[in-house]
Amino acid sequence: MSPSRIKPLALTLLSLFALLASLSSPLSFAQDADANRYRPQGRELARAVGNEFGERLFEVRIYDPEPDVAEFSNATIFYPLTLSFAPPFGAVIFVPGYRASQDIYDWWGPMLASLGFAVMILDTNEPNDALEARKNALVAAVEFLHNENTESDSPIQGKIDTSKIAIMGHSMGGGGSLHAAQQLGDAVKAVIPLSPYCCEPGQSFEGDFSSLNVPTLIFASAEDQIAPPEQHARMLYQSISSSTAKAYLEFATGDHNIATNGGPDLATLGRYTYAWLKLHMEGNTTYAEVFAGDEDAAKFSRFEYEP
Repeated sequence: MSPSRIKPLALTLLSLFALLASLSSPLSFAQDADANRYRPQGRELARAVGNEFGERLFEVRIYDPEPDVAEFSNATIFYPLTLSFAPPFGAVIFVPGYRASQDIYDWWGPMLASLGFAVMILDTNEPNDALEARKNALVAAVEFLHNENTESDSPIQGKIDTSKIAIMGHSMGGGGSLHAAQQLGDAVKAVIPLSPYCCEPGQSFEGDFSSLNVPTLIFASAEDQIAPPEQHARMLYQSISSSTAKAYLEFATGDHNIATNGGPDLATLGRYTYAWLKLHMEGNTTYAEVFAGDEDAAKFSRFEYEP
């Protein structure tokens, strides 16, 4: 399918209406009964990944910085507890989807931080901030994290390896993460869009990411009614040059909210995300085998990997 193919206006409006209805519904994002900010589910998933790959688990701490920036309102940082002489760790910055807030994704914090990465999850200025605003939030957050790493009163001072930063986003935040990666270039080592919504509300995808050189891992679901893959994730993936390392993992089942708390297969999402970060942020080529194998083949309707 050509990246320039334009959807009929009716399909675009129908998709937009479904997006608004889903993300404004209190039932859209299932929450665990435990209201603790340190979500135990994330820790349990990290333990499974650590056992599989022989990686150690870290204790996790939570830090609420006070960002004084124009592009996003607040953030939570989950980070691994390490000794003072330990080498700095990489960091992942996550922006929510349209009308969503950081608390519906907080399984990602303890999951990745338990395995050695700091995770900064943002809230945009307004819940209905669209794609451009979410892109700008990610770009600003990279600079913010660099600055936070130098603050003497910050618990993460000197602990972040600022040469190893990745960005992620869900839905419209996923689309925004690709635009942010294209702008940031070598300042980020990986980008991971989750069920990405391609465009601003009501628009169809007419651009391309042929100039994107950041290793890209896209997750989607064949049953997504909000951002159907053929009009969103697939078009985005196909527009990325084959010279860029990229992977496309489309679950056979699951709706638009597969990446939120209570998603149907968070273990698989976490496993491949961690492998992508280890491969492209740390250069550990052992993890390329995760994308070359077929261990989880039955879970996916499409699985494509171009190293």
